[in-house]
Amino acid sequence: MSSSKVMEEERGDAMESDEQLVRNIVKGNHQLFKELIVRYQSKVFAVALKVSNNQKDAEDISQEVFLQLYRSLENFNGESSLATWIYRITMNKAIDFKRKQVKQQENETSDLLSTLPEENLLSPEEALIKTIDKELIHSYLIELPQAYSDVLKLYYFEELTYGEIALKLNVAVKTVESRLYRAKRLIKDKHKGGII
Repeated sequence: MSSSKVMEEERGDAMESDEQLVRNIVKGNHQLFKELIVRYQSKVFAVALKVSNNQKDAEDISQEVFLQLYRSLENFNGESSLATWIYRITMNKAIDFKRKQVKQQENETSDLLSTLPEENLLSPEEALIKTIDKELIHSYLIELPQAYSDVLKLYYFEELTYGEIALKLNVAVKTVESRLYRAKRLIKDKHKGGII
């Protein structure tokens, strides 16, 4: 083998693709998992921090993500890029974290909430959606049917009222309420945790 060929292969090993890296780890070269962490730890941490708004929580979420990755790497099928797959795992872990946080806050403030008028109380689903960063909602829009994603965009990103959305989409206010509710349910049901 020529020296240029050897150098080419060495350079290829140093800069191997995500997919090749995953294949090598799954084949048993577990030392390479460190390389995967190095490649993605800053991106995972950035997403976790964006959702949690707390450095310590973001570190905990990131650790959970890489534990999940280590356990599930052989399930990576290459249908999406590794970056997208890791991003989704991170989002799922972040949603789980937010869900637990919302539950904890609900428990801690149940006495206070019981003194508020009924119409001001948010359901757990609404509280969860309200606390999740807009970027997180945005990442799920592509997975929803057009009718639902349109309503979500107008409600969360343009911050229109139900009445304004109904006028804009030329539908009844009840239809807007129904689509918004179903969109939230679809997101909640589809992303209960784990890998999509």
